[in-house]
Amino acid sequence: MRLVYFYQFFTGPNAPGPGQPRALVDQLGREGHQVDVIACDFNVYNEQDEAPEECQYPSGGSVRVHRLPAPRNLRASLRNRLQTYLVFSWRAWRFSRQLPRPDVVLGTIQPLFNGYAAMRRARQWRVPFVLEVRDLWPDALVAKKAITPWQAAPLERLARSLYFGADRVVTLTPGIRRELLDKGISSEALDLIPNAFDDSMSRVDREMIREDTRVKYGWGDQFVAVYVGAFTEVTAVDVIIRTAAELRQRKDIRFDLYGSGQTRSKVMALAGELELDNVHFHEAVPKAEVYRILAGADVGLMALFRSPLIHIYFENKLIDYMGASLPIAAAMGGVQPELIKREGAGLVVDSFDHKGLAKGIARLADDREAARDIGQAGHRFISTHLARSEVIRHYTRLLEAAAAGKLKGLPTWDPLNIC
Repeated sequence: MRLVYFYQFFTGPNAPGPGQPRALVDQLGREGHQVDVIACDFNVYNEQDEAPEECQYPSGGSVRVHRLPAPRNLRASLRNRLQTYLVFSWRAWRFSRQLPRPDVVLGTIQPLFNGYAAMRRARQWRVPFVLEVRDLWPDALVAKKAITPWQAAPLERLARSLYFGADRVVTLTPGIRRELLDKGISSEALDLIPNAFDDSMSRVDREMIREDTRVKYGWGDQFVAVYVGAFTEVTAVDVIIRTAAELRQRKDIRFDLYGSGQTRSKVMALAGELELDNVHFHEAVPKAEVYRILAGADVGLMALFRSPLIHIYFENKLIDYMGASLPIAAAMGGVQPELIKREGAGLVVDSFDHKGLAKGIARLADDREAARDIGQAGHRFISTHLARSEVIRHYTRLLEAAAAGKLKGLPTWDPLNIC
């Protein structure tokens, strides 16, 4: 099978960002397939350069990552973001003309225009088109009041042309799947293939890594609450800072935050204004380092803002925390709390309830054995239902069926069953 994958922000090796797309194309290459990934030349989280890649496999398969230039500084404004998206999509469509005709095209959104470039090229090649939906545009923009409903109308028409024009639609979250069903997409054409736990991490010596990490960061015997992820308005990291303020007298509890994003400076300024000495900021780390940090920590932190679309979020950090056997302490609504509560994987309070979150973290710190049991409950669920090897196997079979013209006979997949 030959596959062309349109994915503007395909993450480089060890760079911040989701690792599952890399795992997918790596598995395809190992199974003897030829994959061309069309991506831009920088990382979306820190805007560092991303280099082209080429890998040949003993099976005869190959993966080539083509990097095209695109305007940067996309987080400065919505105008900048649209410019980045549009310029790249145009260049990706033009570049794809020089590639050999594939058996199937896979296009990911967000951004929306990248999906359109992929669908247009698939139609010109007359090959099946699989759409991967990572974010819900323009719905999310309207919910955040970044644009008005009338401004969203042409984007909505474009999105619907993709949803109904694809031969199969893959969603990353149960909430997005629910929204697409409400838009009239047939359940027989809609798969849920969420981000998954890298089960190879289960084979490492977690206790040894834990001790090494705690020595490296000087954590000693303190109860360590970590946040590993993006600093954005959506992720409401300021709630975690206010939680730390509630616990400033607890010298046995510390907060370590890893990541980058447009609200990081504001969050750091808030910690300074509150004169907190129990909060420690770190830059974003490579994916390989994330597991080491989580292995050394005692609880994983999550927060989200309020939104009518809050149920569409299903974050990498949720998977990472569960995979590392960390209990979760979260202030948010949506689908993720439903899962955390259902599986007994942590404690959840309402969005922005920093006082409730502080009380929950204090309870976990006071009963560390119970905290470890909660973390194990999350790990049992994630390793059973969302092991990356199994998720990638399903995705690979779907793409192979598309290439062979057998999608109609392939049942859809939903490993979570929470929406």
